[in-house]
Amino acid sequence: MSVAPPPPVAPAPPDSLPKHALGGGPGEPGDPALDGTLALYLERVANRAAAAFSASAAVIALVGDDRRCFIGGSAPPAWLSRDPGALIRSRACAGVLESGELVAVENATSAVGVSGGIVAAMPGAPAYMIAPLPRSPSGRPAGVFCVFAASPRQWSVEEIALLGEHAAATAPALALRRRPESTEHGTNRARRELLNDPLTGLPNRVLFMERLAQAIARNRREAAPFAVILLDLDHFRTINESLGHAAGDALLVAVGQRLVNCSRAGDTVARLGADEFALLIHRVTHAADAARLAERVQAALAAPIDVQGYEVFTSASFGIALESGSAGEPEHLLRSADLALGGAKRAGRARFVVFDRVMHSEALARLQLETELRRAAEREAFVLHYQPIISLTTGHIVSVEALVRWDHEERGLVSPAAFVAAAEATGVIVPVGRWVLAEACRQLHAWHVALPQWSSLTVAVNVSVRQLLRPDFVDTVSRALREASLAPEYLTLELTESVVIERPDVVLTALTSVRELGVKVHLDDFGTGYSSLAVLDRFPLDGVKIDRTFVQMVGRESRAVQFVQAMITLAQSLQLETVGEGIDADVQLRELRAIGCTYGQGYLFARPGDAPTVEQLLRDDPSW
Repeated sequence: MSVAPPPPVAPAPPDSLPKHALGGGPGEPGDPALDGTLALYLERVANRAAAAFSASAAVIALVGDDRRCFIGGSAPPAWLSRDPGALIRSRACAGVLESGELVAVENATSAVGVSGGIVAAMPGAPAYMIAPLPRSPSGRPAGVFCVFAASPRQWSVEEIALLGEHAAATAPALALRRRPESTEHGTNRARRELLNDPLTGLPNRVLFMERLAQAIARNRREAAPFAVILLDLDHFRTINESLGHAAGDALLVAVGQRLVNCSRAGDTVARLGADEFALLIHRVTHAADAARLAERVQAALAAPIDVQGYEVFTSASFGIALESGSAGEPEHLLRSADLALGGAKRAGRARFVVFDRVMHSEALARLQLETELRRAAEREAFVLHYQPIISLTTGHIVSVEALVRWDHEERGLVSPAAFVAAAEATGVIVPVGRWVLAEACRQLHAWHVALPQWSSLTVAVNVSVRQLLRPDFVDTVSRALREASLAPEYLTLELTESVVIERPDVVLTALTSVRELGVKVHLDDFGTGYSSLAVLDRFPLDGVKIDRTFVQMVGRESRAVQFVQAMITLAQSLQLETVGEGIDADVQLRELRAIGCTYGQGYLFARPGDAPTVEQLLRDDPSW
């Protein structure tokens, strides 16, 4: 059943907008046919993309009768400025135009990290992404949207998806190019298509950024402070997945209407994409003013929304950034609001956070960390430590878990707790995870050769969601085993519940293929997630690791043993192995043995150690 959205609340009529907000202006040609508007629009989109990706250049290149290139960014390759047509003539772009598939390349000089296409050298831009622009109704290619980096770079899953969204967002402009309209009515309609969200009728990202730039300029001239509020709907994905995308669209329209009703005349409410909205609020001098508006919006969203006969309750997380006279740029101010939004989500959602100096310092520190991580990944500046896993039946070591450490030039060995989250956020976790997998397999094979009595020893390796979502993940696992001459049954992959539920269908396919290789799969931190039972029922698993939180309560709280025993009984009924992690005391070992836990891991047996330390432990062959 489709939901017919209510008539959108339109922003100010296009004719009332300043000329430069639409791309026209004195002396600029072709306003009736929108040629100047279209060109300036595409140039702005390219510049915004270069800033969004922190790229040296972004290019929109058209094909057909109108062979123009629109270049954005601060440092486009020299050849691109001299001969833009060389881009379209390249093998990579030709392949994208023919296949209609996006290509992402981390390093064209060594064909590293290629996703979906033909690799071609781009002088001065070893890393690049190329996405096809939306085709014409007849199926003819329209062109490509390219992003270039001046040095090798790991493109994250989100960045690849975002480029696809940027390319898709040019559809109205390309339709305008194919269907010029000379009447004033046609001109206004085309302007609205370029600058407004087609679902809600609200300003889109391009128009919002234009109005934000105008507000910054006005504040510099007239001391007219304002605020930017960025908001994300909480758990929107759940509504989409449970009621369907038509219901999700109806909810977005209703939310957009409520945001408009909460704002004042002259303010701007925009939909930036997906479930993300932005508000530009004028005449705001204190954070309290913006906070009151956020509270008013939250109260408005708290009332149920009728979606296809269902009462849907929603809330939002808010990030607030104030502009009171600095020389900020639109992208910087929106980035500040986005950082504050991230803080609101981490604090528990359904709340707001105001960007401040501390957050700015934290952002700079995080940027420094991310930069150092990228360099460390290029140099493979990591080492593995291994923690033994013990059979609780025999008391002997049966496996080791590989744990990565960052070998920092100044700080020494850095714990994963200090960098894994940043590695996940930036995508650096993919090359790091690839190295960890290969090194763990290599080291285990070396132990099999050096210590024949340990030929049955296995190794467990943690896997991140970014690794699992890569289309080449199964090939990566297979290659690591093959290059280490290690049989698949000696490798166990450990993943958390959050990894499994991120993209369940993709993860299910990947895990099924991995297990077909003969590799085992364990669910880590079992018992801490809200859908653990559903995960056990749906996904192909060989075992579970009972979270240390429960294990370490044994001997301290009277009912802890019953909790752990219930988990073990459930796992055994599904023929799954059980590993108790975090065993630090004799009482925990005794109780886990008594209730039938298969394996144990913790400081009581051994702390994580480097390869020589663990090898000596294997030679000693201790028993517990």
